[in-house]
Parts: sequence; C-alpha cells; structure tokens
Amino acid sequence: MNLYDVLKRPLITEKAELLREQGCYAFEVDKRANKILVASAIEQIYNVKPAKVNILNTRARKKVNRYGAGYRPGFKKAYVYLSGNDTIELFEGV
Repeated sequence: MNLYDVLKRPLITEKAELLREQGCYAFEVDKRANKILVASAIEQIYNVKPAKVNILNTRARKKVNRYGAGYRPGFKKAYVYLSGNDTIELFEGV
C-alpha cells in the first residue's frame, strides 16, 4: 500500500481539538492500515517522529429518515501522539 493512501483525512472534532493540546492528532485512515503503516506515513509526509499510535474501528451507525432505515458507514481512525515539541503544521491555525 502506498503511504500517501494510508491517511485519508485529518479529523477536526471537539475531542480531537482537546487532544491536540496534549500533542495528539487524529486521522481517518484506510481500513487495511495498521500502526506501523500509520507511523511510517506520518514520518514520511509530515517529517515528525510519532511516539505512539492508537488505532480504533468505529462501528456503523443507524440512520433513520422518512424513507426507511439504513446505516452510515463505519471507518478506522488513528490517534498519533508526538514526542517533545513536535507539531504538524496542517493543524496550526485551525
């Protein structure tokens, strides 16, 4: 898998903003990605060394509208902890 395909998008949520103050960044990642791939993708793309990577799968959520019920798709997300004073410039000023 190409390392640029591992990271899909950064997650900008209230929880992610609170964690960012502690040096943790949240990303939506590919379903086939593991911790090693995510860490190497962060190193190559943003030129920072992650101290720790946590990955979790979010489950599909039920959505009901007037036409019936369905499911919103689940996805995999990664929490990347950086060591020291490292930052990712993508999130600065957001």
